[in-house]
Amino acid sequence: MLKPDGADISLTRPGLKQFNTDLSARPALPDEMPWAFQLFKRCLGRYIDQTWGWDEVFQQHGFLENFSPSNFDILILKDVRIGGMSLISMKRHLQLELLVIDAPWRNSGLGSTIMQSLIRQATAESLPIRLKVLRCNPAYNFYQRLNFRTESSLSLIHISEPTRRTPIS
Repeated sequence: MLKPDGADISLTRPGLKQFNTDLSARPALPDEMPWAFQLFKRCLGRYIDQTWGWDEVFQQHGFLENFSPSNFDILILKDVRIGGMSLISMKRHLQLELLVIDAPWRNSGLGSTIMQSLIRQATAESLPIRLKVLRCNPAYNFYQRLNFRTESSLSLIHISEPTRRTPIS
């Protein structure tokens, strides 16, 4: 698959489909994409509206153009769909395109569990994780607590440094 800038990419899923004993991720099924759009709207709609205004047709078209079962995972907690995510492996970084967790399961540590797994994956591959988040979205502070730093007005980056050993003198 080619990104607009011509960079060759491959899609990747979290290293382990099982984040913990109860939380897992699986590829979305085609008939789940309308549910995924509604999840996106519930989770991010107010922040998009606050920033640019919400245009239902534009947002739905953009969502379905950018996300498909080939690059969107459903997050499952004890057999219940609780969220979704899209992670793309670029040549020089992992791009977290989307991570959304439905309201009843937010602030329960699940986002941290997922992000720690992605950070471990990125560290193992010696790659940074890049993502975009609106400043008015409370997730902005969440990512900062995970040591992501601001790269531009919308972009945050987490530099995953390989573990360095101190030389023995």
